[in-house]
Amino acid sequence: MKRLSRFKRGFISTFVLDVVARGMSALTLILLLRTLSVADFAFVVLLLNIGQFLGSAATGGIRLRYARLESERISRGHEAPSAFHATLLSGSTLILAAGVLGLAVATVLGLGKDVGERLAFVAIGTVFTLGSAAVEMAIYHHQAQLAFLRAGLIQVTRGVVLLAVAGLATAGLLESGEAVGAYFAIGVGALALIVAAPLALSTRAATGGREGRFGFGRESAALTLYSIASAGWAYLDLFLVAALLDDTAVAAYGAALRYISIAMGPVPAMITVLRVRTSQSDMIDSDEAQIAMMKRWAKQAGPPALAILGLVAIAAIWAIPLIDGGRYPDSVPIFQVLLVSAFAQLITLPNTSLLLAQRRYNTLGWVNAAAVCVNVVVATISAELFGVVGIAVAGALVTIGQVSTVTLLAANPPPRDPTPVVETGISGQASASGGRSV
Repeated sequence: MKRLSRFKRGFISTFVLDVVARGMSALTLILLLRTLSVADFAFVVLLLNIGQFLGSAATGGIRLRYARLESERISRGHEAPSAFHATLLSGSTLILAAGVLGLAVATVLGLGKDVGERLAFVAIGTVFTLGSAAVEMAIYHHQAQLAFLRAGLIQVTRGVVLLAVAGLATAGLLESGEAVGAYFAIGVGALALIVAAPLALSTRAATGGREGRFGFGRESAALTLYSIASAGWAYLDLFLVAALLDDTAVAAYGAALRYISIAMGPVPAMITVLRVRTSQSDMIDSDEAQIAMMKRWAKQAGPPALAILGLVAIAAIWAIPLIDGGRYPDSVPIFQVLLVSAFAQLITLPNTSLLLAQRRYNTLGWVNAAAVCVNVVVATISAELFGVVGIAVAGALVTIGQVSTVTLLAANPPPRDPTPVVETGISGQASASGGRSV
Protein backbone atom coordinates (compact mmCIF):
# COMPACT_ATOMS: atom_id res chain seq x y z
CA MET A 1 0.00 0.00 0.00
CA LYS A 2 2.93 2.28 0.64
CA ARG A 3 4.10 1.86 -2.96
CA LEU A 4 0.64 2.64 -4.34
CA SER A 5 0.42 5.72 -2.15
CA ARG A 6 3.77 6.91 -3.47
CA PHE A 7 2.58 6.56 -7.05
CA LYS A 8 -0.65 8.37 -6.23
CA ARG A 9 1.33 11.22 -4.74
CA GLY A 10 3.54 11.14 -7.82
CA PHE A 11 0.52 11.50 -10.07
CA ILE A 12 -0.83 14.45 -8.09
CA SER A 13 2.47 16.34 -8.09
CA THR A 14 3.13 15.53 -11.76
CA PHE A 15 -0.36 16.65 -12.79
CA VAL A 16 -0.33 19.89 -10.81
CA LEU A 17 3.14 20.92 -11.99
CA ASP A 18 2.30 19.90 -15.58
CA VAL A 19 -0.72 22.23 -15.48
CA VAL A 20 1.51 25.04 -14.19
CA ALA A 21 4.07 24.41 -16.94
CA ARG A 22 1.36 24.33 -19.62
CA GLY A 23 -0.06 27.59 -18.32
CA MET A 24 3.33 29.30 -18.56
CA SER A 25 3.79 27.90 -22.07
CA ALA A 26 0.45 29.36 -23.14
CA LEU A 27 1.34 32.74 -21.59
CA THR A 28 4.71 32.67 -23.37
CA LEU A 29 3.04 32.22 -26.75
CA ILE A 30 0.46 34.95 -26.00
CA LEU A 31 3.20 37.46 -25.10
CA LEU A 32 5.18 36.64 -28.24
CA LEU A 33 2.06 36.75 -30.41
CA ARG A 34 1.29 40.27 -29.22
CA THR A 35 4.90 41.47 -29.36
CA LEU A 36 6.54 40.08 -32.50
CA SER A 37 5.77 40.72 -36.13
CA VAL A 38 4.09 37.98 -38.15
CA ALA A 39 7.39 36.86 -39.70
CA ASP A 40 9.25 36.86 -36.38
CA PHE A 41 6.45 35.02 -34.59
CA ALA A 42 6.37 32.43 -37.38
CA PHE A 43 10.14 31.94 -36.92
CA VAL A 44 9.73 31.29 -33.19
CA VAL A 45 6.70 28.99 -33.57
CA LEU A 46 8.48 26.98 -36.26
CA LEU A 47 11.56 26.74 -34.04
CA LEU A 48 9.56 25.51 -31.04
CA ASN A 49 7.58 22.98 -33.04
CA ILE A 50 10.58 21.59 -34.88
CA GLY A 51 12.47 21.34 -31.60
CA GLN A 52 9.59 19.51 -29.96
CA PHE A 53 9.04 17.17 -32.90
CA LEU A 54 12.72 16.45 -33.50
CA GLY A 55 13.41 15.91 -29.81
CA SER A 56 10.52 13.47 -29.50
CA ALA A 57 11.21 11.68 -32.77
CA ALA A 58 14.97 11.33 -32.49
CA THR A 59 15.45 10.75 -28.77
CA GLY A 60 12.04 9.79 -27.38
CA GLY A 61 12.62 6.08 -27.92
CA ILE A 62 16.05 6.17 -26.30
CA ARG A 63 14.60 7.95 -23.28
CA LEU A 64 11.79 5.40 -23.03
CA ARG A 65 14.27 2.53 -22.91
CA TYR A 66 16.36 4.33 -20.32
CA ALA A 67 13.35 5.13 -18.14
CA ARG A 68 12.15 1.52 -18.21
CA LEU A 69 15.54 0.06 -17.33
CA GLU A 70 16.30 2.70 -14.72
CA SER A 71 12.91 2.19 -13.06
CA GLU A 72 13.50 -1.55 -12.91
CA ARG A 73 17.04 -1.06 -11.65
CA ILE A 74 15.85 1.13 -8.79
CA SER A 75 12.98 -1.20 -7.88
CA ARG A 76 15.38 -4.16 -7.65
CA GLY A 77 17.86 -2.22 -5.53
CA HIS A 78 20.79 -2.62 -7.93
CA GLU A 79 23.70 -0.38 -7.05
CA ALA A 80 25.35 -0.25 -10.48
CA PRO A 81 25.38 3.26 -11.98
CA SER A 82 22.76 4.13 -14.57
CA ALA A 83 23.18 4.49 -18.34
CA PHE A 84 22.46 8.23 -18.27
CA HIS A 85 25.75 9.28 -19.88
CA ALA A 86 25.53 6.77 -22.74
CA THR A 87 21.87 7.55 -23.38
CA LEU A 88 22.43 11.30 -23.41
CA LEU A 89 25.41 10.86 -25.74
CA SER A 90 23.49 8.76 -28.25
CA GLY A 91 20.52 11.15 -28.24
CA SER A 92 22.74 14.19 -28.72
CA THR A 93 24.52 12.48 -31.62
CA LEU A 94 21.20 11.81 -33.35
CA ILE A 95 20.11 15.43 -32.92
CA LEU A 96 23.40 16.74 -34.31
CA ALA A 97 23.08 14.41 -37.29
CA ALA A 98 19.52 15.62 -37.87
CA GLY A 99 20.75 19.23 -37.72
CA VAL A 100 23.39 18.60 -40.38
CA LEU A 101 20.84 16.80 -42.54
CA GLY A 102 18.35 19.64 -42.06
CA LEU A 103 20.92 22.22 -43.17
CA ALA A 104 21.72 20.15 -46.28
CA VAL A 105 18.03 19.80 -47.19
CA ALA A 106 17.35 23.50 -46.61
CA THR A 107 20.32 24.38 -48.83
CA VAL A 108 19.23 22.07 -51.66
CA LEU A 109 15.64 23.38 -51.53
CA GLY A 110 16.79 26.98 -51.20
CA LEU A 111 14.76 27.63 -48.05
CA GLY A 112 15.27 30.96 -46.31
CA LYS A 113 16.45 34.29 -47.68
CA ASP A 114 20.15 33.43 -47.74
CA VAL A 115 22.80 31.07 -46.44
CA GLY A 116 23.20 33.05 -43.23
CA GLU A 117 19.52 32.80 -42.36
CA ARG A 118 19.46 29.06 -43.02
CA LEU A 119 22.58 28.50 -40.95
CA ALA A 120 21.23 30.63 -38.09
CA PHE A 121 17.90 28.79 -37.98
CA VAL A 122 19.48 25.33 -38.06
CA ALA A 123 22.12 26.28 -35.47
CA ILE A 124 19.58 27.81 -33.08
CA GLY A 125 17.17 24.93 -33.62
CA THR A 126 19.86 22.32 -33.01
CA VAL A 127 21.12 23.95 -29.81
CA PHE A 128 17.54 24.41 -28.56
CA THR A 129 16.70 20.77 -29.31
CA LEU A 130 19.90 19.52 -27.65
CA GLY A 131 19.07 21.47 -24.51
CA SER A 132 15.42 20.40 -24.49
CA ALA A 133 16.33 16.73 -24.98
CA ALA A 134 18.88 16.88 -22.16
CA VAL A 135 16.32 18.46 -19.84
CA GLU A 136 13.80 15.75 -20.78
CA MET A 137 16.42 13.10 -20.01
CA ALA A 138 16.89 14.58 -16.53
CA ILE A 139 13.11 14.62 -16.02
CA TYR A 140 12.82 10.95 -17.06
CA HIS A 141 15.73 10.07 -14.77
CA HIS A 142 14.12 11.58 -11.70
CA GLN A 143 10.75 10.03 -12.55
CA ALA A 144 12.42 6.63 -12.74
CA GLN A 145 13.97 7.35 -9.34
CA LEU A 146 10.39 8.00 -8.07
CA ALA A 147 11.34 11.66 -7.51
CA PHE A 148 8.23 12.92 -9.30
CA LEU A 149 8.21 16.27 -7.53
CA ARG A 150 11.78 17.05 -8.57
CA ALA A 151 11.03 16.06 -12.16
CA GLY A 152 7.98 18.33 -12.19
CA LEU A 153 9.94 21.25 -10.78
CA ILE A 154 12.48 20.90 -13.59
CA GLN A 155 9.63 21.06 -16.10
CA VAL A 156 8.26 24.19 -14.42
CA THR A 157 11.73 25.77 -14.36
CA ARG A 158 12.00 25.27 -18.12
CA GLY A 159 8.67 27.07 -18.48
CA VAL A 160 9.99 29.93 -16.33
CA VAL A 161 13.05 30.26 -18.58
CA LEU A 162 10.96 30.50 -21.76
CA LEU A 163 8.50 32.90 -20.12
CA ALA A 164 11.39 35.12 -18.99
CA VAL A 165 12.66 35.34 -22.58
CA ALA A 166 9.15 36.26 -23.75
CA GLY A 167 9.14 38.94 -21.06
CA LEU A 168 12.37 40.39 -22.45
CA ALA A 169 10.76 40.53 -25.88
CA THR A 170 7.66 42.22 -24.45
CA ALA A 171 9.88 44.81 -22.75
CA GLY A 172 11.48 45.59 -26.12
CA LEU A 173 14.88 44.13 -25.24
CA LEU A 174 14.57 41.44 -27.94
CA GLU A 175 13.16 42.69 -31.22
CA SER A 176 13.56 39.82 -33.69
CA GLY A 177 12.53 36.19 -33.95
CA GLU A 178 16.18 35.19 -34.29
CA ALA A 179 17.06 36.95 -31.03
CA VAL A 180 14.17 35.34 -29.16
CA GLY A 181 15.09 31.93 -30.58
CA ALA A 182 18.74 32.40 -29.63
CA TYR A 183 17.84 33.29 -26.05
CA PHE A 184 15.48 30.32 -25.90
CA ALA A 185 18.38 28.08 -26.94
CA ILE A 186 20.79 29.72 -24.47
CA GLY A 187 18.31 29.53 -21.58
CA VAL A 188 17.31 25.91 -22.14
CA GLY A 189 20.95 24.97 -22.75
CA ALA A 190 21.98 26.56 -19.45
CA LEU A 191 19.23 24.67 -17.65
CA ALA A 192 20.42 21.45 -19.28
CA LEU A 193 23.94 22.08 -17.97
CA ILE A 194 22.55 22.50 -14.46
CA VAL A 195 20.21 19.49 -14.34
CA ALA A 196 21.72 17.01 -16.82
CA ALA A 197 25.47 17.61 -16.93
CA PRO A 198 26.13 16.46 -13.33
CA LEU A 199 24.21 13.23 -13.96
CA ALA A 200 26.16 12.61 -17.17
CA LEU A 201 29.51 13.27 -15.49
CA SER A 202 28.72 10.97 -12.58
CA THR A 203 27.92 8.06 -14.96
CA ARG A 204 30.50 8.63 -17.70
CA ALA A 205 32.63 5.68 -16.56
CA ALA A 206 29.71 3.23 -16.79
CA THR A 207 29.75 0.67 -19.57
CA GLY A 208 27.00 0.68 -22.17
CA GLY A 209 25.57 -2.78 -21.57
CA ARG A 210 23.82 -4.59 -24.42
CA GLU A 211 23.32 -1.34 -26.36
CA GLY A 212 27.06 -0.76 -26.63
CA ARG A 213 29.39 2.03 -25.67
CA PHE A 214 27.33 4.79 -27.30
CA GLY A 215 24.00 3.65 -25.89
CA PHE A 216 22.34 2.93 -29.24
CA GLY A 217 21.65 -0.59 -30.47
CA ARG A 218 18.87 -2.80 -31.71
CA GLU A 219 16.46 -2.02 -28.87
CA SER A 220 17.02 1.73 -29.10
CA ALA A 221 16.53 1.58 -32.88
CA ALA A 222 13.16 -0.18 -32.45
CA LEU A 223 12.01 2.36 -29.86
CA THR A 224 13.20 5.21 -32.08
CA LEU A 225 10.93 3.85 -34.82
CA TYR A 226 8.10 3.83 -32.28
CA SER A 227 8.97 7.36 -31.19
CA ILE A 228 9.05 8.68 -34.77
CA ALA A 229 5.70 7.05 -35.52
CA SER A 230 4.17 8.41 -32.30
CA ALA A 231 5.50 11.92 -32.93
CA GLY A 232 4.21 11.78 -36.50
CA TRP A 233 0.86 10.49 -35.27
CA ALA A 234 0.36 13.59 -33.13
CA TYR A 235 0.67 15.91 -36.14
CA LEU A 236 -0.38 13.60 -38.97
CA ASP A 237 -4.09 14.36 -39.40
CA LEU A 238 -3.56 18.11 -39.22
CA PHE A 239 -0.86 17.86 -41.90
CA LEU A 240 -3.23 15.79 -44.04
CA VAL A 241 -5.99 18.36 -43.62
CA ALA A 242 -3.57 21.11 -44.66
CA ALA A 243 -2.43 19.13 -47.70
CA LEU A 244 -5.83 17.92 -48.88
CA LEU A 245 -8.35 20.62 -47.84
CA ASP A 246 -8.62 24.39 -47.34
CA ASP A 247 -7.68 26.88 -44.62
CA THR A 248 -11.13 26.71 -43.02
CA ALA A 249 -10.74 22.96 -42.55
CA VAL A 250 -7.28 23.47 -41.06
CA ALA A 251 -8.63 26.05 -38.61
CA ALA A 252 -11.56 23.81 -37.62
CA TYR A 253 -9.36 20.76 -37.09
CA GLY A 254 -6.65 22.72 -35.31
CA ALA A 255 -9.20 24.26 -32.93
CA ALA A 256 -10.65 20.82 -32.17
CA LEU A 257 -7.16 19.55 -31.35
CA ARG A 258 -6.75 22.42 -28.88
CA TYR A 259 -10.05 21.55 -27.23
CA ILE A 260 -9.18 17.85 -26.95
CA SER A 261 -5.80 18.67 -25.40
CA ILE A 262 -7.65 20.56 -22.66
CA ALA A 263 -10.13 17.72 -22.14
CA MET A 264 -7.25 15.22 -21.86
CA GLY A 265 -5.35 17.36 -19.35
CA PRO A 266 -4.56 14.65 -16.73
CA VAL A 267 -3.43 12.05 -19.29
CA PRO A 268 0.28 13.07 -19.57
CA ALA A 269 0.63 12.72 -15.79
CA MET A 270 -1.10 9.33 -15.89
CA ILE A 271 1.24 8.12 -18.64
CA THR A 272 4.28 9.31 -16.68
CA VAL A 273 3.31 7.43 -13.54
CA LEU A 274 2.18 4.30 -15.42
CA ARG A 275 5.46 4.17 -17.33
CA VAL A 276 7.34 3.98 -14.05
CA ARG A 277 4.80 1.75 -12.26
CA THR A 278 4.82 -0.92 -14.99
CA SER A 279 8.62 -1.06 -14.79
CA GLN A 280 8.70 -2.08 -11.13
CA SER A 281 10.02 -5.55 -10.43
CA ASP A 282 6.70 -6.96 -9.23
CA MET A 283 5.14 -6.11 -12.61
CA ILE A 284 8.14 -7.18 -14.69
CA ASP A 285 8.28 -10.59 -13.03
CA SER A 286 4.60 -11.53 -13.28
CA ASP A 287 2.43 -12.00 -16.37
CA GLU A 288 -0.56 -12.38 -14.07
CA ALA A 289 0.09 -8.98 -12.44
CA GLN A 290 0.33 -7.32 -15.84
CA ILE A 291 -2.93 -8.81 -17.11
CA ALA A 292 -4.64 -7.98 -13.82
CA MET A 293 -3.55 -4.36 -14.17
CA MET A 294 -5.00 -4.18 -17.69
CA LYS A 295 -8.37 -5.56 -16.56
CA ARG A 296 -8.49 -3.49 -13.38
CA TRP A 297 -7.64 -0.28 -15.22
CA ALA A 298 -10.28 -0.82 -17.93
CA LYS A 299 -12.92 -1.72 -15.34
CA GLN A 300 -12.19 1.24 -13.08
CA ALA A 301 -11.46 3.86 -15.74
CA GLY A 302 -14.12 2.88 -18.30
CA PRO A 303 -17.40 3.98 -16.62
CA PRO A 304 -16.23 7.39 -15.31
CA ALA A 305 -14.38 8.15 -18.56
CA LEU A 306 -17.48 7.28 -20.59
CA ALA A 307 -19.69 9.45 -18.40
CA ILE A 308 -17.35 12.45 -18.33
CA LEU A 309 -16.47 12.38 -22.03
CA GLY A 310 -20.12 11.83 -22.93
CA LEU A 311 -21.12 14.96 -21.00
CA VAL A 312 -18.26 16.88 -22.63
CA ALA A 313 -19.44 15.74 -26.08
CA ILE A 314 -22.97 17.02 -25.36
CA ALA A 315 -21.72 20.30 -23.87
CA ALA A 316 -19.57 20.88 -26.97
CA ILE A 317 -22.70 21.39 -29.06
CA TRP A 318 -23.28 24.71 -27.27
CA ALA A 319 -19.86 25.53 -25.85
CA ILE A 320 -17.74 25.48 -29.02
CA PRO A 321 -19.99 27.89 -30.99
CA LEU A 322 -19.80 30.25 -28.02
CA ILE A 323 -16.00 30.09 -28.06
CA ASP A 324 -15.45 30.58 -31.80
CA GLY A 325 -18.57 32.61 -32.55
CA GLY A 326 -19.88 29.91 -34.86
CA ARG A 327 -17.11 30.48 -37.43
CA TYR A 328 -15.99 26.84 -37.51
CA PRO A 329 -19.04 24.59 -37.16
CA ASP A 330 -17.06 21.51 -38.18
CA SER A 331 -15.08 21.80 -34.95
CA VAL A 332 -18.03 20.34 -33.04
CA PRO A 333 -18.27 16.95 -34.84
CA ILE A 334 -14.47 16.76 -35.12
CA PHE A 335 -14.12 17.28 -31.38
CA GLN A 336 -16.80 14.66 -30.66
CA VAL A 337 -15.02 12.14 -32.89
CA LEU A 338 -11.71 12.90 -31.15
CA LEU A 339 -13.44 12.18 -27.84
CA VAL A 340 -14.15 8.65 -29.10
CA SER A 341 -10.43 8.21 -29.77
CA ALA A 342 -9.69 9.65 -26.35
CA PHE A 343 -11.98 7.13 -24.67
CA ALA A 344 -10.29 4.22 -26.47
CA GLN A 345 -6.89 5.51 -25.38
CA LEU A 346 -7.96 6.13 -21.79
CA ILE A 347 -9.28 2.63 -21.10
CA THR A 348 -6.13 1.07 -22.58
CA LEU A 349 -3.65 3.59 -21.14
CA PRO A 350 -1.27 1.15 -19.33
CA ASN A 351 -0.99 -1.29 -22.22
CA THR A 352 1.75 0.41 -24.23
CA SER A 353 3.83 0.66 -21.06
CA LEU A 354 3.22 -3.06 -20.45
CA LEU A 355 4.58 -3.89 -23.91
CA LEU A 356 7.66 -1.89 -22.95
CA ALA A 357 7.86 -3.84 -19.69
CA GLN A 358 7.79 -7.04 -21.75
CA ARG A 359 10.72 -5.67 -23.83
CA ARG A 360 8.69 -6.05 -27.03
CA TYR A 361 10.23 -2.96 -28.55
CA ASN A 362 10.24 -4.19 -32.15
CA THR A 363 6.58 -5.16 -31.93
CA LEU A 364 5.57 -1.79 -30.53
CA GLY A 365 7.57 0.09 -33.15
CA TRP A 366 6.12 -1.76 -36.12
CA VAL A 367 2.53 -1.66 -34.82
CA ASN A 368 2.68 2.13 -34.60
CA ALA A 369 4.48 2.54 -37.91
CA ALA A 370 1.84 0.38 -39.62
CA ALA A 371 -0.95 2.42 -37.98
CA VAL A 372 0.52 5.65 -39.34
CA CYS A 373 0.70 4.21 -42.86
CA VAL A 374 -2.88 2.92 -42.69
CA ASN A 375 -4.06 6.27 -41.35
CA VAL A 376 -2.54 8.13 -44.30
CA VAL A 377 -4.34 5.90 -46.81
CA VAL A 378 -7.71 5.83 -45.04
CA ALA A 379 -7.69 9.55 -44.23
CA THR A 380 -6.82 10.47 -47.82
CA ILE A 381 -9.77 8.48 -49.12
CA SER A 382 -12.08 9.85 -46.42
CA ALA A 383 -11.08 13.45 -47.17
CA GLU A 384 -12.16 13.02 -50.78
CA LEU A 385 -15.53 11.52 -49.78
CA PHE A 386 -16.45 13.23 -46.50
CA GLY A 387 -14.14 16.21 -46.03
CA VAL A 388 -12.49 17.22 -42.77
CA VAL A 389 -14.89 15.25 -40.55
CA GLY A 390 -14.06 12.16 -42.62
CA ILE A 391 -10.38 12.59 -41.78
CA ALA A 392 -11.26 12.74 -38.08
CA VAL A 393 -13.39 9.59 -38.34
CA ALA A 394 -10.64 7.75 -40.22
CA GLY A 395 -8.12 8.72 -37.55
CA ALA A 396 -10.45 7.56 -34.79
CA LEU A 397 -11.01 4.17 -36.43
CA VAL A 398 -7.28 3.63 -36.91
CA THR A 399 -6.63 4.69 -33.31
CA ILE A 400 -9.16 2.17 -32.03
CA GLY A 401 -7.52 -0.52 -34.15
CA GLN A 402 -4.07 0.45 -32.90
CA VAL A 403 -4.93 0.43 -29.18
CA SER A 404 -6.86 -2.82 -29.63
CA THR A 405 -3.83 -4.45 -31.25
CA VAL A 406 -1.54 -3.23 -28.47
CA THR A 407 -4.00 -4.53 -25.87
CA LEU A 408 -4.20 -7.96 -27.52
CA LEU A 409 -0.42 -8.21 -27.68
CA ALA A 410 0.10 -7.05 -24.09
CA ALA A 411 -2.49 -9.56 -22.85
CA ASN A 412 -0.56 -12.40 -24.54
CA PRO A 413 3.03 -12.02 -23.33
CA PRO A 414 5.70 -14.26 -24.87
CA PRO A 415 7.11 -17.29 -22.99
CA ARG A 416 9.66 -16.48 -20.36
CA ASP A 417 13.26 -17.46 -20.95
CA PRO A 418 14.22 -20.42 -18.71
CA THR A 419 17.66 -18.81 -18.23
CA PRO A 420 16.61 -15.21 -17.63
CA VAL A 421 18.84 -12.19 -17.96
CA VAL A 422 17.64 -8.73 -17.04
CA GLU A 423 19.86 -5.80 -17.86
CA THR A 424 20.47 -3.57 -14.87
CA GLY A 425 20.61 -0.51 -17.07
CA ILE A 426 24.25 -0.32 -18.11
CA SER A 427 26.35 -3.32 -17.32
CA GLY A 428 24.35 -6.22 -18.71
CA GLN A 429 24.82 -8.18 -15.52
CA ALA A 430 22.52 -11.13 -14.94
CA SER A 431 19.56 -11.01 -12.62
CA ALA A 432 17.73 -14.10 -11.44
CA SER A 433 14.31 -12.51 -11.55
CA GLY A 434 12.86 -13.37 -14.90
CA GLY A 435 13.64 -12.31 -18.47
CA ARG A 436 11.94 -12.69 -21.82
CA SER A 437 12.73 -14.05 -25.21
CA VAL A 438 11.06 -11.89 -27.83
